[in-house]
Parts: sequence; C-alpha cells; structure tokens
Amino acid sequence: MTTPTTQPPSDGPPLRRRWLWVGAVALLAVALIVIISAATGGRKIAGSASPDTAVPITPPTTDPSVEAAQRSAASASAASSSSAAASASAAASKSSAAAASSSAEAARQSSVAAEASAKAAEEAERKAKEIIYSVTTTGPGINSVTYTKQGFNISQETAVKGKKWSRTVQDMGSDSYPSVNAQNDGGGTIRCSIKRGDGTVLSENSSSGDYAVVTCS
Repeated sequence: MTTPTTQPPSDGPPLRRRWLWVGAVALLAVALIVIISAATGGRKIAGSASPDTAVPITPPTTDPSVEAAQRSAASASAASSSSAAASASAAASKSSAAAASSSAEAARQSSVAAEASAKAAEEAERKAKEIIYSVTTTGPGINSVTYTKQGFNISQETAVKGKKWSRTVQDMGSDSYPSVNAQNDGGGTIRCSIKRGDGTVLSENSSSGDYAVVTCS
C-alpha cells in the first residue's frame, strides 16, 4: 500500500503581505520627497550645493532719504570741523595780537618810566647846582646886598626896595663858594640864608643894630 506524500504548507499569503508593506513604505518616502521639494521651491537643501556653484549676492537697497540724510550729516560734520578750525585759528590770532599789544604796551611803559627817571635825575642835578640867596630885615629896609655867582664873580645891588630880597643863581657846583653880604638901612635885625635848589641849607645868619651887616657863606 502506497503512503501518500505529505507537502509542506504554502507560504504564499505571508510573502504577499510583506511586499505590500515594502511598497507602502516606498510610496510614503516618495510622497515625502515630493512634499519637501514643493515646500523648498526646488532649492537645494543647505549643505548639498556643489562647491563650484556660484550663489548670487543681491546688493542691499538703500532708501534715497537715508542716503540724503547721510550726505547731510557728512556735510554738517565737515562744516562743523571747518568752523571749529576757523574758530581755533581766530582765537590763536587774537591771542597773538593780544600778546603783541601787551608786549608793546610794556615796552612803551618801560620807555616812559626810563624817560621820567632820566628827567628826574636831570632835575635833581640841576637843583643840586642851584643856589638861592635870601635877605630879610625887621628895620625900615635893606641898604645893600653883595653876593657871588659862577666863576667867583661878584655882584652888588643897592637901594633895595622892601624888606625882602632873593636871588637864584644856576650852575653853582660843588667847586663854587656861594656867599652873600647885606647891610641894614637903619635899625632892626637883618638875616641872610643860602640854600640849594633841593632844599639843602648851606648857611644862615643874623645881625641887629643900626646899619648892621650880616654875612652868610
């Protein structure tokens, strides 16, 4: 009796199910690629571009009003710098002029002071050589006066009017010998004095009585 051959069960249905899953996954992947491509507008994903591919650079657009404002600011800055430089130059010129004026004024004052000092010294020397003779009396008058001048010259005056007499002789230096002699015209006290122009008293004397004579030297 022949034993019937037993055949293994068929794997058909499970294999078909596996291929169905593979096909579904493939369709899903294709759909995702289509969606991503549509979303990016056909641009290449960052990092996928070829190193040799040139990427165009769009120049920045500038608003004309912004450019005008920038130009105006630059012009204002240049004008401000120019004005500051002009002001500094004017200040420096003014300072130099003031310094020159001050220097000139100082020189003028110094010259004036030197001139005044020279005149004062000249006047002091003149007065130091000036001799002033004086005669007064308490009596009726002065009969006569005799006095010396430059170079030992002698001068005499008589019939003097009044009770006071005075003469000034110039250029009587230290090598001169001033002297005065006077006589009363009657009684009373007669006085004489010799002074220099600077007020220095050289001699004073007095005498009393009728026709008294007084001498200063």
